[in-house]
Amino acid sequence: MTHPPFRTTDPMIDYQYLGDAAQFLPQLLQVFGQERSNEVLDAESVAVLAGYMQIYQQPAGGFLLREGEKSDFLLLLLEGEVDVLTSHEDGTPIQISAIAPGRLIGEMSLVDGEPRFATCIARTDVIVAVLTRASLNEVLAQHPQLGMQLLLRLLALISLRLRQTSRRLVEILAKTHQSF
Repeated sequence: MTHPPFRTTDPMIDYQYLGDAAQFLPQLLQVFGQERSNEVLDAESVAVLAGYMQIYQQPAGGFLLREGEKSDFLLLLLEGEVDVLTSHEDGTPIQISAIAPGRLIGEMSLVDGEPRFATCIARTDVIVAVLTRASLNEVLAQHPQLGMQLLLRLLALISLRLRQTSRRLVEILAKTHQSF
């Protein structure tokens, strides 16, 4: 299934389209299993999913996602490294994470349609596979078993990240409480 290249709504982001993800199936198969949330997808499922994804490139220093951007797609990082930053209330950027190949980026906005929580900037040249909400809906309609697997894995990933964030918050609160 071939989908036309998508465009982000943010004029500061201009991905270079490399092609349909099916053309990158060996790379997808290699990287897809590295993300803890993707463990349940077998090679056949990844091949089907590749038909609903597209591959893009972004040079080092380029934006992948921007905080506050209204968009509904996720990225699977195939190559390169990405810095994740959010803005302090005074506007100062704060790095909150670094992303390595095999990780998903932007899953919250895919699921809830809300503006992006953070900015993601390519630390190195990157290649990403993109899954839009429209494509996810097609997977759910045409391959319901695979669609449900994807949704369950996305929920597990979001739950894992919420748990990690909650642990960090408790640590920060404990340190703050000790300083009184």
